[in-house]
Amino acid sequence: MTMAGVVPIVICHLIVFSNSGAPLEDYFRYVPLYLPLLLILLGVNWFLSDLILRPITQLLTATTKLVSEDIRQRLEVDPHEPLETLELRKSFNKLLNRLEESLNIQCQFVADASHELRTPLTSIQGYTKLLLRRGGNIDANLLAEALQTISDESGRLIRLVSDLLQLARADAGQAIINQQEVVDLRLVLTSVEDTVMVIAPEQIEVQFIIPPTPIYVFADSDRLKQVFLNLTNNAIKATQAGGKVTVTLRFTNNQAIIRVIDTGIGIAPADQQRIFDRFYRVERSRTRSRLYGGGTGLGLAIALTIIKAHGGAIELESELNKGSTFTVRLPVTDKDDKSGLPPTALTQMTPSERRNNERIAEAERKSESTQPQPQSSFAPEPAAPNNVASIGSSSSSSSNLAAVPTPPDAPASSASDSLPNPSSNSSPSPSPSPSPNPRPERVFGPPPEDDD
Repeated sequence: MTMAGVVPIVICHLIVFSNSGAPLEDYFRYVPLYLPLLLILLGVNWFLSDLILRPITQLLTATTKLVSEDIRQRLEVDPHEPLETLELRKSFNKLLNRLEESLNIQCQFVADASHELRTPLTSIQGYTKLLLRRGGNIDANLLAEALQTISDESGRLIRLVSDLLQLARADAGQAIINQQEVVDLRLVLTSVEDTVMVIAPEQIEVQFIIPPTPIYVFADSDRLKQVFLNLTNNAIKATQAGGKVTVTLRFTNNQAIIRVIDTGIGIAPADQQRIFDRFYRVERSRTRSRLYGGGTGLGLAIALTIIKAHGGAIELESELNKGSTFTVRLPVTDKDDKSGLPPTALTQMTPSERRNNERIAEAERKSESTQPQPQSSFAPEPAAPNNVASIGSSSSSSSNLAAVPTPPDAPASSASDSLPNPSSNSSPSPSPSPSPNPRPERVFGPPPEDDD
């Protein structure tokens, strides 16, 4: 109760006392009794005001310091204070923690991006100065090496800028996928296979296992191809001579399941938690740039963003010295559906589709259990237990493709435009021979059986 509340009470008492007919002098004899009561009310008023307004004043002070860019400012939390102001302090501190974490990530992102941009630019500048200094007196082999390095690093720079623009659009809430349509995933993976088989090393076996029945998703086919190319290319990089990479497609539980399985060196549990972070590469912690080099460190981050934009998820299962499995899950749709929503009718598979799924699942189990172990040039490391990281709600001598052939009028994919340059070392090597690997004869799966 404030002073403004006490005065009306005193006036009311005066009016009541005067109407009673008693002399006014008798009323003033009670004034000494009112004064202590008035002082007590003022003290209680001051105490309650301080108790209620002090947290708000501190919040105002902290906000003022925050405006002056002191992001480390925090409010002290007293567990004995009232619940309302206590929750206000906690919420404000959580907001500051998130803001500080976001700023730290942004600063680290800028630092990493600057480093990644500076590396190819330094190589380009160095070889350009060498050519200018030598003029016409330069060895033919050195000239070819310099031009090849400039070309490779320029391509890497273009890819990096393109990746950064994609992530920037995603961070700004803009769509990173173009016009969506009903897509048969078999055709997307067939296009991926056509690209991979041209550039994959002969010492690594790459196998695509695809069912004969179509699996439709509502998606941007170009973005999906980008994701599967990235995952397959990473698997090939992580697999050494004598190893195997298997890509499978099947339908289960109203989802399209795409798995990329390799027999490579595997990923440590600590790396699995950060494998989808921007600019994070495994060789930073395990010094295996020879296998994982050449990328920008943004491929998996972009892949995760694209898959999440399609309503899917990416899962990682890996064990050191045994290999890794990246699993992509996408919601399926009807062939004529334009909404992108999974139909309830697809939750029931026909007998032939169920048998096809069982055959593909059996092939996946064989790829994970009976495939030959690759020869490793690194010292053996203790095997870690299986670790599964679920994100989002991550060449060739034979091909077993159980799918319909690609239509003749389907657009051809350029390997150089789809996959990142596998060489990012500062010491360039001459261009490889343009002759591609011999393409094995494609084996088609059996036709769908009658569902009688």
